[in-house]
Amino acid sequence: MNRPGGKVAILGGGMAGLSAAWRLSEPGWRDRFDSITVYQRGWRLGGKGASSRGRHGRIEEHGLHIWLGSYQNAFTLLRECYAELDRATTDPAAPISIWDQALIPADNVGLADRVGSDWLVWLGSFTRTDGLPGDPDGTGLEMTVVEFTVRALRLVRDFAESLRGTVAPGLTLSIHPDPPPTERWIDAVIDATLAALLALGDPQTARRGLSAVIDGAVAAARAALDYERRPDHRRSWLLLSLMTAVIRGILADHLVTDPRGMRAINDEDFNDWILRHGAHPDVTEFALVRGMYDLVFGYRDADPGQPAFAAGLAVFLTGQVLFGYQGSIFWKMTAGMGDVVIAPLYQALRRRGVEFEFFHRLDALQLDAARQAVDTITFGRQVRLADGLTGYQPLTTVHGLPVFPSAPLTNQLATPDQIPEGGWHALETHWSDSADAESRVLRRGVDFDHIVLAVSLGMLPVVAAELIEDQPEWRQMTTKIQTVATQAFQIWLRACEPALGWNDPGVTLSAYVPPFETWASMPQTLWAEDWPEQDRPATVAYFCGTLDAAWPTDEVGPGYLHRHQQRVHRQVADHLDKHLHRFLPGAAGEDGFDWRLLSGADGETGCAAVETQHVSVNVDPSDRYVQSIPGTDRYRLRADESGYDNLVLAGDWTDSGMNAGCIEAAVMSGLQAANALAGRHRYHRIRGLYLP
Repeated sequence: MNRPGGKVAILGGGMAGLSAAWRLSEPGWRDRFDSITVYQRGWRLGGKGASSRGRHGRIEEHGLHIWLGSYQNAFTLLRECYAELDRATTDPAAPISIWDQALIPADNVGLADRVGSDWLVWLGSFTRTDGLPGDPDGTGLEMTVVEFTVRALRLVRDFAESLRGTVAPGLTLSIHPDPPPTERWIDAVIDATLAALLALGDPQTARRGLSAVIDGAVAAARAALDYERRPDHRRSWLLLSLMTAVIRGILADHLVTDPRGMRAINDEDFNDWILRHGAHPDVTEFALVRGMYDLVFGYRDADPGQPAFAAGLAVFLTGQVLFGYQGSIFWKMTAGMGDVVIAPLYQALRRRGVEFEFFHRLDALQLDAARQAVDTITFGRQVRLADGLTGYQPLTTVHGLPVFPSAPLTNQLATPDQIPEGGWHALETHWSDSADAESRVLRRGVDFDHIVLAVSLGMLPVVAAELIEDQPEWRQMTTKIQTVATQAFQIWLRACEPALGWNDPGVTLSAYVPPFETWASMPQTLWAEDWPEQDRPATVAYFCGTLDAAWPTDEVGPGYLHRHQQRVHRQVADHLDKHLHRFLPGAAGEDGFDWRLLSGADGETGCAAVETQHVSVNVDPSDRYVQSIPGTDRYRLRADESGYDNLVLAGDWTDSGMNAGCIEAAVMSGLQAANALAGRHRYHRIRGLYLP
């Protein structure tokens, strides 16, 4: 597989495919390979991380993209990219020239908590740590199960202290910003956690049982709380009950010594697991737990009543989110992800000599007669380029920043005025009747020698039907691992957030009303847009959640997409009318949302106004989010487990050790695919903690 002189075809230009290209194209790569080519449907790179620029240069995302401070590999790749690109020298007009201008710390978080018929907001800020994600001298391997246990207990203690005001604010409760200077329940919570921390270091603990020590201390704390009447007491008890159940479960299920680590409990749902280990029944509705499920779109069939998140992965990711971050818990992009992540990667890869073939829709992989290797790759070439052009150049600029436009640059096309039926976006969706310019077939030994299959899991039944029929492992992977459609929207408002009643700019809030449970304040991106002065927004808000859209489905053609688009537009209008006022009361009038506040709405209201904003209806098979449903982890294939001699796998659906739908998983999988292709160890130069 790793013989010199081969041609590498990377099928898919999302983060997994680009990460594989990055590792494969390191200095000296031409000594091993003849060429590296990325094939991409449509005119944009990025996959589920793609973004582009629409009307008034506004940023239009696939969804809400926020990086966690524990994404060691993603940050390492990005930092390497910006250092190599050296925009200060090569493109001094670009307003973003270094990585920490592209992503900035975002410490403020929030959870929406239902109290009776009303909602209260639980706001807080996480303390920044020493170091930054992707630091050259960092390993990301400091977290262990024991360390997780210690930090979980300290979180409970620090939380109680923060309510009393004796330490820097941590997770604070907005309902009682100034609690009394001393309260007996706070002392009880602190006593409980201190007792547990001391028990961890007590040599007698093994004989008398840590769980018994913790249970006794927690019972004392519970007795001191006014659980039924004080929302702040209730939240504190639920946090204590949650962490106690997690710690008890780690000990009772022997996860510290089990060679499978957290994977040992991945067949069980997290809620079921914590209830089995003594969590209070109300913990499953605790805002922190619901926010965790929201983070991974963890609902079967997009049904909020069917939460589903593998317990081991839930504990693992919680430890990474809360205790494994560097610098800041969250990092937000200062422009679109396509602008500050994907475009720089494209530019740097082009300089390395990586080739890109846009407008190539992957249709099928075909096996050889012996069924040991992929013999041909069939594409639909969607458009023809103008005469004399050997390749499409995808970037334009807004305010000097290289970006992807929201439609192809038609001056590079042979027929610039021939817009496909359904518009240019018909080139980026499975749900299209648009005719191709021609078919193109690549042949093994002539056009390619090695393949990195970096398409999304939802597309595999479409493009790899022959492989699925050939191998039971592929059939299990594509039928057992679940995906879910998502929906997202962005609105631009003329008034600033304080004028609308919100005084915490930059916050990210989750656990709110479905189907748009998560909301992010994103004012740091407005500088990069190009609105006219008379309609310039001062606020931009991003919302996202799951969408019930069946896949696979017998429905074909654009009608499937149109039906879901209409449904999502109605849900957006309903959400703005009925639910936005809880956070932005100044955006509500007597009859619901004040549509006059929208920049770019041109006087429209309701669904018509929604259409003037940006709505992303992610029902395309390649757009569907890969879930971490209990009992499915075992069906993931590693990058090197395709079963075919010339094929490696890349995507957040593989068994990468970070088995959840996220940027870090995609990057890790892409790097592992490159390692396999180059004959290196799976975890060669891969950083951070991961599942064994």
